[in-house]
Amino acid sequence: MNAPDRTLADEAKRPGTARGGRSQRIFLGLCLLACLLLGGATQRGVFVEAILQVLVIAASTYALVRGTSSAAVRWGLVLASLVLFAGILQLLPFPVSLLEIARPTGLLPFTGPTGLSPIGWAPISLSVARTIEAVIFALVPILFFMAATSLPKEDRAGLLPFFVIGLACNLIAAGLQYSFSGDTTLGDLLGYSVMVGMFANVNHFSTLVFSSIPLVIYFGFFRGRPALATVLLVLIFLILLAAGSRAGILIGLAVVAISLGALIWRGRIGTAVMLALLAGVAVYGYGALIHIGAQQLDPDFGRREFALTSWRAIRDNWLWGTGFGTFDLVYPFYESRDMVHVQYVNHAHNDFLELFLEGGIVAVILLLGYAVAVTLRAFKVARFPLQRLVLLSIIVILLHSLVDYPLRTMAIAMSFAFFNMLLFSDVGIDQARERQGRGRRRSSEEILPPAIAH
Repeated sequence: MNAPDRTLADEAKRPGTARGGRSQRIFLGLCLLACLLLGGATQRGVFVEAILQVLVIAASTYALVRGTSSAAVRWGLVLASLVLFAGILQLLPFPVSLLEIARPTGLLPFTGPTGLSPIGWAPISLSVARTIEAVIFALVPILFFMAATSLPKEDRAGLLPFFVIGLACNLIAAGLQYSFSGDTTLGDLLGYSVMVGMFANVNHFSTLVFSSIPLVIYFGFFRGRPALATVLLVLIFLILLAAGSRAGILIGLAVVAISLGALIWRGRIGTAVMLALLAGVAVYGYGALIHIGAQQLDPDFGRREFALTSWRAIRDNWLWGTGFGTFDLVYPFYESRDMVHVQYVNHAHNDFLELFLEGGIVAVILLLGYAVAVTLRAFKVARFPLQRLVLLSIIVILLHSLVDYPLRTMAIAMSFAFFNMLLFSDVGIDQARERQGRGRRRSSEEILPPAIAH
């Protein structure tokens, strides 16, 4: 008789964990949980976000000092170094004549009237303070990724309960908020208005929810917890539908369909469960279509106009960029007069266009480098179920970033780092190999005569 499979949570209880990085795991896990609960702001200057960044930096530094090096840690170090280099490059003074090569006159430093000394040198960034803030924000999840991948394998798996608790708390908070008859906010306590779950933005809450679906499916159906996974999926679907995020609804449906396809390919669920899930997806899809059809779109002040205006700005600033964190300073310069409304555009609602505008060609190179690293890793671990489904979580966050700015939220940025940690580490790979080995042995025993098989 084969021994029962251990889940990744069970791995965290092995004796090696107590001897290894238990304290590092707890500190990093608490930081991840705190970010999921308190990192839902979208505006700048939120005090609680600054506290979260300090905590993550402190815990990650502690873990790195006591941890071990690995290929993933080295990948993270390279990425952190490149991001830091890109930020410092934007802060260094350059001759204004050099900036004129790829920047319109209206965005160049004022040289002053005749008789005054003209400004001959200036940094690339239009706001040094904002660029420093943006670079620190980008480095924090990278540092967390490096610290998490430096833990022993069992302790990396032990970070998952912290993420699940954070997800569950957000789902419970959202359910309570939707059950209230009046508006409820924690803005006075957190420094930002909470709209749904612990997030200020409904779409970003939806990003957390639908990007978690592959993990729910993995631990439910690859690890023998189908009832628990089914309950969580039903709860997720209902709350996504109630949240009213069009992108969240559509991407959530796609995530479920692709995850189910992975399950069918692996043959891990029974016919009854499969039919139940398909029925649930059909009902949810019907409700989502009705919900989308009932919403009124805004053709005059929407994402398409944001993208077109951002692209006009990119064409004038593609070489140097305007400085990380300066989008809302540059956007009005290119905004059409007919598009000026009471609400102002604080982000491009497309993280890739915004990065291109702010970081120039250097930001594009960084994005391409990350894409290459993920692609190479995906080919290497494609046969392992956890890594394959975590890759789906990463992809859907990047897809949502095409129509929104979820990675500008601390909670989503840290979740993204957590998903990348699972992809670039070997968590769950040993168990997957054991399953594959047992499957091959069972197949050979069924084919061979009993005398040969034994």
